[in-house]
Amino acid sequence: MQRLAIFTTADGEEVTIQVADGGMGVTYPSPDVTTRGIPTGQLIERTHRSLDDVLRHARPAVTSLLRQVRQQEDPPDELEVEFGIQVSLEVGAYIAAASSSANFRVTMRWMSRPG
Repeated sequence: MQRLAIFTTADGEEVTIQVADGGMGVTYPSPDVTTRGIPTGQLIERTHRSLDDVLRHARPAVTSLLRQVRQQEDPPDELEVEFGIQVSLEVGAYIAAASSSANFRVTMRWMSRPG
């Protein structure tokens, strides 16, 4: 079953996102969502969590990666990081496997500054 979730952003806009299917023994619906089924095999859930709060879960991974690269004895002059973010109602946002179909594909680039 395809799961769609309606999130609210920090500026009050609503965004509908296909979320990861629980599959790991997760019972539908989640207790913190309002659901309504539609006949096409989809489940639409309105969550009370903001999209900004959910995406915040991915930030520590990027911060940790940057810290490790910058602490190298000879850090690169330029660093580009590409990763996928998958959204789940159960765990929030998490870094997706490189080969997965993520909700967000993010590329970040840092140029070294003259020291």
